Amino acid sequence: QDAFVAFHADKVLVSKYLKPLQIGELAPDQTSIEPTKNEILVKDFRELRATIEKMGLLEPNQLFFFLLLAHILFLDIVAWFILFYFGTSLMPFVFSLLVLTISQVQASWLQHDLGHLSVFRKTKWNHLLHKFVMCHLIGASAKWWTLLHSQHHAKPNCFHKDPDIDMHPFLFTLGKKFSVELGIKKKKYMPYNHQHKYFFIS
Repeated sequence: QDAFVAFHADKVLVSKYLKPLQIGELAPDQTSIEPTKNEILVKDFRELRATIEKMGLLEPNQLFFFLLLAHILFLDIVAWFILFYFGTSLMPFVFSLLVLTISQVQASWLQHDLGHLSVFRKTKWNHLLHKFVMCHLIGASAKWWTLLHSQHHAKPNCFHKDPDIDMHPFLFTLGKKFSVELGIKKKKYMPYNHQHKYFFIS
């Protein structure tokens, strides 16, 4: 299935664990397409994926990720050096904060790619570097992020199921259904008509 192909990078490895789970083969007259899916659309997307794979667009550029990590480490050292050399007065502190903020944002995107196991061919190397970036450079838990982000991809943008939008009743409202729900519960405290102006703070 498409979900299996998308979520398993090493298909040879995982296929070994599938054999004991096999119940049987579908009869020739049974379709493997879910009734709710458009068969033509599925075929088009599979052809598109095959074309993308042939073009090598799913192959990561490891030099890019190496330079990104080096860039992050360099900015961390610069931020520390500013405070070490110039002291902790207001201006050095602000410049150090600015440099460190850029470093942290870049690190968060790098850990995202590592968390998706999309940098190295071997899962082990992705996990090791993910832990280094997430735990040592950002200062958060790699396991915590992996759990929440997996839930996000399992049910993206589903209220009460996607942890990425759990904050929405307090800061945002999405669509007519959620607005009505919050209105009924008398929880509409934020100026949702102006949420487009403050969404970036989340």
